[in-house]
Amino acid sequence: MLNDLTLAEATTLLDRCPLALLLTDDAGNVRGFNQAFTRLVGDTAMLDVSHEDLGSSGLLNPLLGPDTLISWIMPDGDERWLAMETTVLNAITARFYQDVTEKLRLRKERDNCSEKLKDHSLRDDLLTSLLNRRGILVSLEPLVARSRRYNSPLAVIALGLQTDQVQDKALVKVSYLLKDQTRWADLVGCNEQHDFLLILQETTRDSALLLVDKLAEHLKRTSEGQPAPLTVFYGVTHYRKNDDAESLLERAESALMEARNNPSGKAIVG
Repeated sequence: MLNDLTLAEATTLLDRCPLALLLTDDAGNVRGFNQAFTRLVGDTAMLDVSHEDLGSSGLLNPLLGPDTLISWIMPDGDERWLAMETTVLNAITARFYQDVTEKLRLRKERDNCSEKLKDHSLRDDLLTSLLNRRGILVSLEPLVARSRRYNSPLAVIALGLQTDQVQDKALVKVSYLLKDQTRWADLVGCNEQHDFLLILQETTRDSALLLVDKLAEHLKRTSEGQPAPLTVFYGVTHYRKNDDAESLLERAESALMEARNNPSGKAIVG
C-alpha cells in the first residue's frame, strides 16, 4: 500500500510524523530532519547553524551516539529522556526519537511505591509467607514489654540453613516444619537473609534449647534421602533486663553468626 504514495506524499508524512526524525549519512552528515526534530532541538538553534554544518557543530552529539536512551536538555533547560531507534536504508540512517520522560518518571514512582510497600509489609509474601523481620519486631515489642512488667520468660531462636538443595524449596519445607512444631502463641518469622526467627513466649532459655534439639531431630529426618545434606545452625538467647525488641533480636542473630563458626552448630547468648 505504501508503494501507492508519491514521493511528495511520503515526504510530507515524514515531516509531520509526531516522532522526531533525523537523517544522517555514513559520514555523519545531516541529510534531513522533520518538524518534530526542529521542536526538539529548538527553532533558534536550528537557524543558527547551516544544514551542512549541523552535524559537525557539536549540537547534536548527544543524539548521535550509540545509546538507545538519551538524556537531552531542551532549549528551555528542561531535561528530557529520549528513546532512540534507528533504521538504515542504503547509506542513510534514520533516527527516531521518542520522549519517554513521563514513562520513566511513572516507573520510578511505581518502584518507589513498591519499595515503600515492601518496607511497611509485615510478611515475606514472596517465599515463606512468614512474618518478615519488621513483622517480628512489631509483634515482639509488646511481648518484651510484658516480660519487663511481669518478669515472665521470653526466648528467641535464630535458625539458619546451609544446603546445596534448591534453596527456595528447602526454606518452604523448613517454614512448614517450624510452624508445625511451635505453639499457636509463638511467632515464626524469616529475615532478609532467610534466617528463621522463633519468638517463644513464656519460655526459658533451657526450654528453648530443648526445642532446638527437637527441631534438629526433625530436620535431620527431613533431610534423609535427599541428594544434598541440610546443615542447620542455631542461635539462642532470652529476654534480660533493659532489652527492647531490637536488642533482643540482634542478640539472637549475632548468636546465629557465632553458631555458623561453631562445630556444634549452636551458640547460646545469655
